[in-house]
This record gives sequence, structure tokens and C-alpha cells, in this order.
Amino acid sequence: MSRFKSNLRNKNILRAIAVSLIFSGTVVITAPVEAQSAVNKEYDFNIPAQTLSDALNRFALQTGLQVSAHGDAIRGLRGHPVQGRMTAQQALAQLTNGLGLYFEIKPDGSVVVSNVASDANALTLSPIMIQDAVNFDRHAGGADRVDSKYISGTVLARRNPTTVKKVFAGEAAVSVGGAIASSQKVFVRGVEEHNLAVTIDGARHNNKVFHHSGNNFIDPSLLKAVRVDPSVAPADAGPGALAGGIAYETVDVDDLLSPDKNFGGFATATYDTNSETFTNSESMYGRLGDFEALGFFKWGKGDDYDSGLGEQTYGTGTNLKSFLGKVAYEADNHRFELSGESVKDDSNRPFRANLQNLTNRNEARERIYTVERTNVVFNYNMEHAQGWLDPRVTIGYGVSSVKVPSPYGSDGETRSLSAKFENDFHLDVRNKITAGLDFYNDVNAYQDNSTTEIDERARNFGLFTQARLQPMEDLKWSIGLRGDTQTFTGLDGTDIDTNGLSGNTSVAYKVIENTTLKAGYSNVFGGIILSEGFIYNKGAWDYRNNEVKPTRAQNFSVGVETTHNGFTFDFGVFRTDADNVRNPTYSGGPHLKHDFITRGYEVGAGYYWNNGFAKLSFSDTTIKVDGSAAKSDSDTTQYLGAPLGKVFALEAEHTFHDLGFTVGGTIDGALKNKDTTKAGNAALDGYTTYGLYAEYKPKELEFLTLRLEGNNLNDQAYADRATYGQDFANVEPMLEAGRSFLFSLRADF
Repeated sequence: MSRFKSNLRNKNILRAIAVSLIFSGTVVITAPVEAQSAVNKEYDFNIPAQTLSDALNRFALQTGLQVSAHGDAIRGLRGHPVQGRMTAQQALAQLTNGLGLYFEIKPDGSVVVSNVASDANALTLSPIMIQDAVNFDRHAGGADRVDSKYISGTVLARRNPTTVKKVFAGEAAVSVGGAIASSQKVFVRGVEEHNLAVTIDGARHNNKVFHHSGNNFIDPSLLKAVRVDPSVAPADAGPGALAGGIAYETVDVDDLLSPDKNFGGFATATYDTNSETFTNSESMYGRLGDFEALGFFKWGKGDDYDSGLGEQTYGTGTNLKSFLGKVAYEADNHRFELSGESVKDDSNRPFRANLQNLTNRNEARERIYTVERTNVVFNYNMEHAQGWLDPRVTIGYGVSSVKVPSPYGSDGETRSLSAKFENDFHLDVRNKITAGLDFYNDVNAYQDNSTTEIDERARNFGLFTQARLQPMEDLKWSIGLRGDTQTFTGLDGTDIDTNGLSGNTSVAYKVIENTTLKAGYSNVFGGIILSEGFIYNKGAWDYRNNEVKPTRAQNFSVGVETTHNGFTFDFGVFRTDADNVRNPTYSGGPHLKHDFITRGYEVGAGYYWNNGFAKLSFSDTTIKVDGSAAKSDSDTTQYLGAPLGKVFALEAEHTFHDLGFTVGGTIDGALKNKDTTKAGNAALDGYTTYGLYAEYKPKELEFLTLRLEGNNLNDQAYADRATYGQDFANVEPMLEAGRSFLFSLRADF
């Protein structure tokens, strides 16, 4: 890791490390500050992913504690990233999670890390699971993050996702509708992602092309982490965070290459038995002095899969290509990074790609869809900055397109240019204020054989500030304000100027040790949301006489979370009220809109031990449109939310470190939902599906990882609860793949 190497060269840090000795196979890392109240004291951690030896060295530096670790126990291991304010116990649990290690903080404040349990007289701390505060989130630990859901690199490796659906597989509060990658849409607490602030590598993402395709077509192989801010989002999450936000982050060289190496790479191959799909990816990365670079390419090819009914599901084949390239320069704590990323799917799909068929329409069974997304992002920041100067600059340009050549030569494309400039003012180690400005220029264009390009546009300028404070030892508070001014331009050139203020506040109060109460509220100005391009009607849409209004939403969230001796429990209730959410139609005009409310509760419980975990996630969400349950069908709500009802997910895993063997399993399902009967439609059937996986890393071939997983082992015939059309008599929804086995091989060098 180049930045860590440069830090080691820094004389101040060299002076801070008093001793680094190796004797009798034991590594001893000490720092010059005497430990006081080591168990309960909180520290500010900034430990990137790196070799465990280097990570413990940095842990010692940042806490002033003496750390001893047996060399054989930590040799060849990589520590997880740790960032944010927490106790030494919490940091060590996060740093060593899943590595099969034991640690203890002795009464004198010294720390011992080993691969064997301590004797009965030692002060052994219970292994607890800390939700990963991934290293791309420099605001981890703030009160506005208490509800955030982190999917870290460790979690991604465990879930081995091939689509966005599997990225969120263990999170009942996050549902993904659509059986194929190019038509999947994400719903957070029942709210569709167009009502969220979505970013990729920090840059705004905008895609509202065609309601039969997906929103954010992402190859999970490119990701290192995802953060979901449900309901209440801070002011610096960006404009349009009506009901929260999703932040995707792609991999860096530092995530893949250990600090003691300058060059590396990996190759993967997978085979799915159901669809006979083969995928292959290669990546190479390296660093030279202060420069680093990464290249990644993946392709996948496969046939249609069989559903749980044993029938071939046409239009579900794979023809995928994805690419990621990054270059970066870092010197004197200044980091400049440029990344380019592209995903393309070009294949036969059902006539309407997110459903199988309409029984009352006589149309072609399949047609070609070309779905493509490209993102270019520049980032600048100062590493390890403190005091009043800690800037970050992000400039991004993204393009998403859906091309359907038959029968009309339809071509829809969204383009988004965005920029964000912000600075963290560190008042002290516990308190900071973030302030900045952001900008976007979004264009949603459409053309076909008989229509020249027409578009709607929106340009927005915002100012924001978010204070993350800790006025008391047990109390964290976050409060933010932003102001936005927007110019919306219709198909006929009509300009509509709007502006509004948004505010949010979140609190987290530790009532007793390991138990925290949390609450949040936001009132958000969303501006005028661009319409879907495939329904544009330039000759008939009247923007002057039919007022198009800006959207506004209120969000409420309250809950509790607790941990004890490896057990975790959390409970929360939430509600989103959104007004004037734009929902135009081809013949009805550009001004049509809906108000909607989503509300519900979620429960989580788990137990974590040194070599594994088991956790359950449950969510119950309802949606009401225009004050009436009679509009809770999946058609009316498709750009608002989804009638999800009760959804659950169970994950479990255990690692046998001596054998290099990991086994795990998942149970995903939903209970029957009768809410849609209030709209005169069919109820949504319940389902349960099971998965198992096994992963093997042979000690004699440390570069190799072998994995076998079985998905939908009970061959359940079902459509995911968030999938469109299940409640309609004339819709054949797209069912998920039936029983399948996925073989994976990865070689690192």
C-alpha cells in the first residue's frame, strides 16, 4: 500500500514506533503512550485493509497500546479495514473478524493476539461482530450512520454475487426485483431507488430510461463495498435523497495488493449448471513509486435457465461484458484517482424485459435489448487529514442506455455530469462539520425511427452542511441542512425554476453498555424528477398549462440495537411520506403525479463466534398511494415503491481454519401478502428458497480458491417479492431460476 509506505517513511511516525522486535516467533508492537482504561476508552481509527502484521502495527500507533501477536498465527493473513470512533475491543473484533484468531486486552492494557483460546484466568473478550465500517466511508461512526447497512468486501466475498440481487441477499430491508441482471431494480424499505441518492465511486448516478429495464446495471465483480442509508440520509449524501441513498464503491489497488508487493493479479472462472453459463474474468494491478493502476475485464455467456417449474424461461440468457480501469497518484497525503467503468448486456429478452408475457397481447416472444452503462469518475482527497483542512473533490460523468432495434428502433439514454466539492472541519477527535457544494446536469433523451432526439433536462446547484457531534460520552448527534435550486426543461423547451431547503437530524444514545437507542428525521426537497424517456410525447405534452411540481418527502425512523457476548439484536420502525412524485403517461401528460406512504418495521438478530456467525433479518413493509390501499398494485407503484409485505433472510457460515474450509447457507423468503387484493388484484404468494455453499483454500496452494454453491436447492417456482406483475391476471411474471449449482475457481498471483 503506497500511502502506508509513505507514512512509514514519515519521521514523526518512525519516532512513534518505539520497538518492533521478533523473538521466539512472536511479534511485539509497542507505542509510547501508556494505556488507561483500555477496555472502555474510545479511539479514532483509520486502518485500511492490509497485511494483519501491518494493521496491528497501525492499531498500536493509533491507540498507544502494546500489541503482541504470535508470528505463525498472523503470517499470511490480511486484516479488515477499521475506520471510525470505537473502543479497542470493537476495533480488534472488526480487524480480525473471520480470521479464527483470539485476542485479549490484559489489565495492564497490553493486547495479545493468537490462534488459541486463552486460559480461564485471562481476561478474554467475547468475540463480537461489528458491522463493517468500510474504508470508503470517512463518516462511519456518526449518528447518521446508525441505520446504515454496510456490505463490505468480506460480505461480498461470502455472498459471491453474480447479480445485484445477491449483493443484498442477506438484507430483508433491501429487496431487488427482476430475475435477470439487466432488469433488476432495488427497493429500500419499500421505496424504489429513483427516490434515493445513488452514487458510484462518489459520483451521482441517474437512469430513468425504460420501465421494463433496470435502473442501475452493475456488475458486482467490480465492487469492494456498498453502503445503504435507509430512510434518513445526511445532507452530504447529495440531491434527491428523498428516502435515503445507496453508495457503491469499486475496488482499488490497495484492496487487492498487499503492501509488500508491487504487482499482482487474479483470474476467475465460474460455471452455472442450470443455464450452462460460463463466465471468466482477469485483473492485473500494480504500483510503481507513488503511482498505481488496475485493469479488470469480465465476460459471460450462457443459455436461458429453467425455472422451478422445470420449464425453460426464454429471454434469460447471458451475454455480459464488463470493464474497470483505475489509475491513481498519491504523494504527501494527496491522492488523485481516475476510474472508468463499463457494463454491457446484449441479448434476446422477453418483449417486455422485466416480465415473461402479457396474455392479452399478441406480440413477439423476444426481441434484442442492448443495455449499457458507462461511468468515468475523478476523485481527489487528502489521506489522514486532520484539523480544518480535509477536502474531497468528485467529478463524474455517467451514461446509461437501452436500445431496442425492433420494432421501432427505440434508443433511450440518460447522461449525467456531476461534481461535488466538500471539506471536513475537524473541531476535535469527536466532532466535525462537513460543508460543500454539488452540481448536476442530467439529460434523459429518446429517439426512434420516426422521432429525432427529444429530451428532458434538469440542472441543479446545491449547498450543504452536516455536523457530526458527540456532545456527551454516550450521545452522538448529527444535524444537516442543504439548499437546492433547480432548472427543469421540458420536451418543448419550457423552463421551470424551483428551489427548496432540506433538513435532517439523527441521534444515537447509549442507554447502557452495548445498547443504543437511535432515531432520525428528514424533510427533503427533491426537485422535479425527469420522466422515463420511452413514454415521451412531444406533440401532446403541455408543460405551461399543466403545472409540473417538485417532489418533497418526510422520513421518520426509530429503533434500538444491542450486543451481548456475541449476540446481536436490533429493531426499528420507519415511515416515508412523499408528495408530488412525478408519474407522467404518454397520453395523460407530463404533470401527473402521486403521493405515497411506505411504512413498516424491521428486526434483526444474530450470534457471532470466532469462526462464524448466524443472523436473521426480517422486514414488514406496506405502501399506500394517494391515501388509498386501492392503488397498492405493482403497476401503479413501479416508480414509487413495491407492495413487499413480510420478507425474511437467514445467513450462516463457519470456517475450519485448520482445513482451509468454509461452509455456509442461506434461506430467503416472503410470506403471503394480501395487500394487493385491496386493489382488486391477486394476492402475492409466499415462498422459501434454500442455498448452500462450500469454499476451500488448500494450504499447499494458497493462491487458489475453490467454491461450490447450490442455489434454490428446493427448486421453488417463484418470483421475487419485488418483481413486477405478480398480482395481475394477464401478466406472467418472470420466475427466478430453479435449482442450480455454481462452480467457481479463483487464482491470485
